[in-house]
Amino acid sequence: MSDIIGELTRPGGPSAKWDAVGDVRRITITDVEKRQVTDFVTGEPQTWPNGDPKWQFVFSGTDPDTGDETRFFCKGFQLGAVKEALRAAGVTAGDTLTGGTLAIKWTGEEPSKTKGMSPAKTWSAQYKAATAVVGDLI
Repeated sequence: MSDIIGELTRPGGPSAKWDAVGDVRRITITDVEKRQVTDFVTGEPQTWPNGDPKWQFVFSGTDPDTGDETRFFCKGFQLGAVKEALRAAGVTAGDTLTGGTLAIKWTGEEPSKTKGMSPAKTWSAQYKAATAVVGDLI
C-alpha cells in the first residue's frame, strides 16, 4: 500500500524542456529518485543488451525563476554532467540534495556514431547546496 501512496503523493510536475542550445533550466530540489528508463511509445522498461536495466534519475522540485513545479529526467550525457556538478560541489554519500539548486545547460550536439541516428545532446550542470539557516539563539 505504501508504494501506491508514494505514487499518489509524489511531487512532480511536467518535465523541463530545453528548446535551443544554450538554454538553462533550474530546479530547487524537493525529491530525487532512481527509476528505470521506459520506452517513450510503449511505456515498457528498457534494458541493455545483457538484460541489465537502464536507469535514470528524476529530480523533482520548483523552478526558482517561475515558481512552477518541474522535473528533470537525467540519463546519458545529461546525467554525466549532473554527476560532475555534484562532485564539484563536494557532495558525498549521506548528504541530502533536498533544498539544493541544480542548473542544467544544453551546450551543444555531437554527431551520432550510428548512421541515421539523431545527434547526441551535450550538457553542463551546476549544483549549489541549500544554505542552512540558524534561528535566534535563546
